[in-house]
Amino acid sequence: MPQRFLWWMAGVARGDFGTTVTGRPVTDELRIRAVTSAWLYLPATVLAVVAGCVLGVRSARRRSDAMGLLTTVIVLALPAFVLGTLLKIFWLPVNELAGTQLLYFSGERSPGAPDGWAGAVDRLQHLILPTLCIAIPQAVYYARYQRATALDVIDSSYVRAARLRGLPARTAFRRHGLRTALVPMTSMFAFGFGIHLASGVFAERVFGWHGLGSWLLESISGHDAMVCASIVLILAVLVVGAGWLADITAYALDPRMRDGRQAVGP
Repeated sequence: MPQRFLWWMAGVARGDFGTTVTGRPVTDELRIRAVTSAWLYLPATVLAVVAGCVLGVRSARRRSDAMGLLTTVIVLALPAFVLGTLLKIFWLPVNELAGTQLLYFSGERSPGAPDGWAGAVDRLQHLILPTLCIAIPQAVYYARYQRATALDVIDSSYVRAARLRGLPARTAFRRHGLRTALVPMTSMFAFGFGIHLASGVFAERVFGWHGLGSWLLESISGHDAMVCASIVLILAVLVVGAGWLADITAYALDPRMRDGRQAVGP
Protein backbone atom coordinates (compact mmCIF):
# COMPACT_ATOMS: atom_id res chain seq x y z
CA MET A 1 0.00 0.00 0.00
CA PRO A 2 2.71 2.62 0.79
CA GLN A 3 4.49 1.74 -2.46
CA ARG A 4 1.29 2.17 -4.47
CA PHE A 5 0.61 5.51 -2.77
CA LEU A 6 4.10 6.82 -3.55
CA TRP A 7 3.74 5.65 -7.13
CA TRP A 8 0.42 7.50 -7.43
CA MET A 9 1.84 10.69 -5.87
CA ALA A 10 4.74 10.59 -8.33
CA GLY A 11 2.19 10.49 -11.14
CA VAL A 12 0.23 13.38 -9.64
CA ALA A 13 3.40 15.47 -9.65
CA ARG A 14 3.51 14.90 -13.43
CA GLY A 15 -0.19 15.67 -13.85
CA ASP A 16 -1.20 12.01 -14.10
CA PHE A 17 -3.89 10.96 -11.61
CA GLY A 18 -3.97 7.34 -12.75
CA THR A 19 -6.87 5.43 -14.30
CA THR A 20 -10.34 4.44 -13.18
CA VAL A 21 -11.41 0.84 -12.62
CA THR A 22 -12.68 0.85 -16.21
CA GLY A 23 -9.30 1.94 -17.55
CA ARG A 24 -10.17 5.56 -18.43
CA PRO A 25 -7.71 8.33 -17.48
CA VAL A 26 -8.78 10.09 -14.30
CA THR A 27 -7.24 13.40 -15.39
CA ASP A 28 -9.58 13.97 -18.34
CA GLU A 29 -12.74 13.27 -16.37
CA LEU A 30 -11.42 15.19 -13.36
CA ARG A 31 -11.00 18.34 -15.41
CA ILE A 32 -14.57 18.21 -16.71
CA ARG A 33 -16.04 17.43 -13.29
CA ALA A 34 -14.04 20.20 -11.60
CA VAL A 35 -15.40 22.82 -14.01
CA THR A 36 -18.95 21.60 -13.36
CA SER A 37 -18.46 21.82 -9.59
CA ALA A 38 -16.90 25.28 -9.89
CA TRP A 39 -20.11 26.55 -11.51
CA LEU A 40 -21.92 25.49 -8.33
CA TYR A 41 -19.46 26.05 -5.50
CA LEU A 42 -18.22 29.53 -6.42
CA PRO A 43 -21.58 31.37 -6.43
CA ALA A 44 -22.72 29.36 -3.40
CA THR A 45 -19.58 30.38 -1.48
CA VAL A 46 -19.94 34.06 -2.34
CA LEU A 47 -23.64 34.04 -1.49
CA ALA A 48 -23.07 32.28 1.84
CA VAL A 49 -20.31 34.65 2.97
CA VAL A 50 -22.04 37.87 1.90
CA ALA A 51 -25.47 36.86 3.20
CA GLY A 52 -24.01 35.56 6.46
CA CYS A 53 -22.09 38.75 7.18
CA VAL A 54 -25.00 41.03 6.28
CA LEU A 55 -27.54 39.06 8.29
CA GLY A 56 -25.18 38.78 11.26
CA VAL A 57 -24.53 42.52 11.41
CA ARG A 58 -28.23 43.37 11.03
CA SER A 59 -29.12 40.91 13.77
CA ALA A 60 -26.51 42.40 16.11
CA ARG A 61 -27.84 45.90 15.59
CA ARG A 62 -31.36 44.76 16.45
CA ARG A 63 -30.13 43.04 19.65
CA SER A 64 -33.23 40.84 20.15
CA ASP A 65 -33.02 37.81 17.86
CA ALA A 66 -35.16 34.98 19.22
CA MET A 67 -36.69 34.20 15.82
CA GLY A 68 -33.25 34.23 14.20
CA LEU A 69 -31.95 31.76 16.78
CA LEU A 70 -34.92 29.45 16.16
CA THR A 71 -34.33 29.61 12.40
CA THR A 72 -30.66 28.82 12.91
CA VAL A 73 -31.42 25.72 14.97
CA ILE A 74 -33.93 24.45 12.40
CA VAL A 75 -31.74 25.06 9.34
CA LEU A 76 -28.56 23.63 10.87
CA ALA A 77 -30.48 20.53 11.97
CA LEU A 78 -31.40 19.75 8.34
CA PRO A 79 -28.92 17.58 6.40
CA ALA A 80 -28.05 18.89 2.95
CA PHE A 81 -29.96 16.16 1.12
CA VAL A 82 -33.08 16.85 3.19
CA LEU A 83 -32.85 20.59 2.54
CA GLY A 84 -32.42 19.97 -1.18
CA THR A 85 -35.50 17.75 -1.26
CA LEU A 86 -37.52 20.36 0.64
CA LEU A 87 -36.46 23.05 -1.83
CA LYS A 88 -37.78 20.89 -4.66
CA ILE A 89 -41.06 20.28 -2.83
CA PHE A 90 -41.57 23.96 -2.00
CA TRP A 91 -40.74 25.18 -5.51
CA LEU A 92 -42.86 22.64 -7.39
CA PRO A 93 -46.16 24.55 -6.80
CA VAL A 94 -44.48 27.73 -8.03
CA ASN A 95 -43.64 26.09 -11.35
CA GLU A 96 -47.19 24.75 -11.58
CA LEU A 97 -48.75 28.17 -10.90
CA ALA A 98 -46.47 29.80 -13.46
CA GLY A 99 -47.39 27.20 -16.05
CA THR A 100 -43.75 26.84 -17.04
CA GLN A 101 -40.46 25.55 -15.67
CA LEU A 102 -39.07 28.63 -13.92
CA LEU A 103 -36.40 26.62 -12.09
CA TYR A 104 -35.19 23.13 -12.91
CA PHE A 105 -34.66 20.34 -10.39
CA SER A 106 -32.03 18.22 -12.11
CA GLY A 107 -28.92 18.62 -14.25
CA GLU A 108 -26.57 21.47 -15.12
CA ARG A 109 -28.42 22.49 -18.29
CA SER A 110 -31.20 21.31 -20.55
CA PRO A 111 -30.33 18.87 -23.37
CA GLY A 112 -29.77 20.79 -26.58
CA ALA A 113 -29.75 24.15 -24.82
CA PRO A 114 -28.59 26.94 -27.15
CA ASP A 115 -25.52 29.08 -26.65
CA GLY A 116 -25.50 32.78 -25.90
CA TRP A 117 -28.06 34.57 -23.75
CA ALA A 118 -30.69 31.81 -23.91
CA GLY A 119 -28.10 29.24 -22.80
CA ALA A 120 -27.00 31.45 -19.90
CA VAL A 121 -30.60 31.80 -18.71
CA ASP A 122 -31.09 28.03 -18.95
CA ARG A 123 -27.95 27.39 -16.89
CA LEU A 124 -29.11 29.93 -14.29
CA GLN A 125 -32.47 28.15 -14.01
CA HIS A 126 -30.62 24.93 -13.18
CA LEU A 127 -28.17 26.68 -10.83
CA ILE A 128 -30.40 28.55 -8.38
CA LEU A 129 -31.87 25.70 -6.30
CA PRO A 130 -28.62 23.71 -5.74
CA THR A 131 -26.81 26.96 -4.98
CA LEU A 132 -29.38 27.77 -2.29
CA CYS A 133 -29.08 24.22 -0.94
CA ILE A 134 -25.36 24.76 -0.33
CA ALA A 135 -25.45 28.44 0.65
CA ILE A 136 -28.37 28.54 3.13
CA PRO A 137 -26.84 26.38 5.91
CA GLN A 138 -23.47 28.09 5.60
CA ALA A 139 -25.02 31.57 5.54
CA VAL A 140 -26.92 30.80 8.75
CA TYR A 141 -23.76 29.39 10.31
CA TYR A 142 -21.74 32.49 9.41
CA ALA A 143 -24.56 34.82 10.49
CA ARG A 144 -24.60 33.47 14.03
CA TYR A 145 -20.87 33.91 14.41
CA GLN A 146 -20.91 37.33 12.76
CA ARG A 147 -23.66 38.43 15.15
CA ALA A 148 -21.55 37.49 18.17
CA THR A 149 -18.48 39.35 16.93
CA ALA A 150 -20.53 42.39 15.89
CA LEU A 151 -22.15 42.58 19.34
CA ASP A 152 -18.70 42.71 20.94
CA VAL A 153 -17.65 45.53 18.63
CA ILE A 154 -20.86 47.53 19.06
CA ASP A 155 -20.28 47.61 22.81
CA SER A 156 -16.58 48.47 22.47
CA SER A 157 -15.16 51.69 23.87
CA TYR A 158 -14.10 53.17 20.53
CA VAL A 159 -17.56 52.75 18.99
CA ARG A 160 -19.18 54.31 22.05
CA ALA A 161 -16.69 57.18 21.86
CA ALA A 162 -17.61 57.78 18.22
CA ARG A 163 -21.28 57.93 19.18
CA LEU A 164 -20.50 60.40 21.98
CA ARG A 165 -18.89 62.63 19.34
CA GLY A 166 -22.28 62.88 17.66
CA LEU A 167 -22.14 60.15 15.05
CA PRO A 168 -25.32 58.09 14.53
CA ALA A 169 -25.07 54.52 15.76
CA ARG A 170 -25.07 53.05 12.23
CA THR A 171 -22.39 55.46 11.00
CA ALA A 172 -20.20 54.92 14.06
CA PHE A 173 -20.29 51.17 13.62
CA ARG A 174 -19.69 51.32 9.87
CA ARG A 175 -16.68 53.65 10.19
CA HIS A 176 -15.04 52.33 13.34
CA GLY A 177 -16.35 48.83 14.03
CA LEU A 178 -17.34 46.98 10.87
CA ARG A 179 -13.82 46.12 9.73
CA THR A 180 -12.91 44.87 13.20
CA ALA A 181 -16.07 42.73 13.33
CA LEU A 182 -15.25 41.15 9.96
CA VAL A 183 -11.72 40.02 10.87
CA PRO A 184 -12.78 36.99 13.00
CA MET A 185 -15.07 35.90 10.14
CA THR A 186 -12.03 35.16 7.99
CA SER A 187 -10.95 32.42 10.39
CA MET A 188 -14.48 31.07 10.56
CA PHE A 189 -14.57 30.89 6.76
CA ALA A 190 -11.34 28.90 6.71
CA PHE A 191 -12.64 26.39 9.26
CA GLY A 192 -16.13 26.13 7.74
CA PHE A 193 -15.07 25.70 4.13
CA GLY A 194 -14.68 21.94 4.51
CA ILE A 195 -18.28 21.67 5.72
CA HIS A 196 -19.25 23.87 2.78
CA LEU A 197 -17.69 21.38 0.37
CA ALA A 198 -19.39 18.46 2.11
CA SER A 199 -22.77 20.12 1.57
CA GLY A 200 -21.89 20.49 -2.09
CA VAL A 201 -21.23 16.77 -2.42
CA PHE A 202 -24.80 15.91 -1.37
CA ALA A 203 -26.33 18.84 -3.26
CA GLU A 204 -24.81 17.53 -6.49
CA ARG A 205 -26.34 14.14 -5.82
CA VAL A 206 -29.80 15.52 -5.01
CA PHE A 207 -29.94 17.86 -8.02
CA GLY A 208 -28.27 15.56 -10.53
CA TRP A 209 -25.10 17.55 -11.13
CA HIS A 210 -22.21 15.55 -12.55
CA GLY A 211 -19.42 17.24 -10.61
CA LEU A 212 -16.74 16.14 -8.19
CA GLY A 213 -19.21 15.47 -5.39
CA SER A 214 -21.41 13.02 -7.26
CA TRP A 215 -18.33 11.39 -8.78
CA LEU A 216 -16.86 10.90 -5.31
CA LEU A 217 -19.98 9.10 -4.10
CA GLU A 218 -20.02 6.95 -7.23
CA SER A 219 -16.34 6.06 -6.82
CA ILE A 220 -16.85 5.10 -3.17
CA SER A 221 -19.69 2.74 -4.05
CA GLY A 222 -17.67 1.41 -6.99
CA HIS A 223 -14.46 0.91 -4.98
CA ASP A 224 -12.52 3.14 -7.38
CA ALA A 225 -9.48 4.08 -5.26
CA MET A 226 -7.79 6.28 -7.88
CA VAL A 227 -10.84 8.49 -8.29
CA CYS A 228 -11.42 8.73 -4.52
CA ALA A 229 -7.82 9.71 -3.85
CA SER A 230 -7.80 12.28 -6.67
CA ILE A 231 -10.99 14.00 -5.54
CA VAL A 232 -9.95 14.01 -1.88
CA LEU A 233 -6.64 15.58 -2.92
CA ILE A 234 -8.44 18.31 -4.88
CA LEU A 235 -10.77 19.03 -1.96
CA ALA A 236 -7.82 19.18 0.44
CA VAL A 237 -6.07 21.70 -1.81
CA LEU A 238 -9.25 23.80 -1.87
CA VAL A 239 -9.47 23.79 1.94
CA VAL A 240 -5.83 24.87 2.24
CA GLY A 241 -6.45 27.55 -0.39
CA ALA A 242 -9.44 28.80 1.59
CA GLY A 243 -7.18 29.13 4.63
CA TRP A 244 -4.68 31.18 2.63
CA LEU A 245 -7.47 33.37 1.28
CA ALA A 246 -8.73 33.93 4.82
CA ASP A 247 -5.25 34.99 5.97
CA ILE A 248 -4.90 37.43 3.06
CA THR A 249 -8.34 38.91 3.79
CA ALA A 250 -7.52 39.31 7.48
CA TYR A 251 -4.24 41.00 6.52
CA ALA A 252 -6.17 43.45 4.33
CA LEU A 253 -8.80 44.19 6.99
CA ASP A 254 -6.59 44.47 10.08
CA PRO A 255 -3.99 47.29 9.93
CA ARG A 256 -2.19 45.82 12.96
CA MET A 257 -1.10 42.85 10.86
CA ARG A 258 0.22 45.12 8.11
CA ASP A 259 2.12 47.32 10.57
CA GLY A 260 3.54 44.45 12.62
CA ARG A 261 1.57 45.54 15.68
CA GLN A 262 -0.43 42.38 16.21
CA ALA A 263 -0.54 41.40 19.85
CA VAL A 264 1.59 38.38 20.73
CA GLY A 265 0.65 36.21 23.67
CA PRO A 266 3.08 35.02 26.33
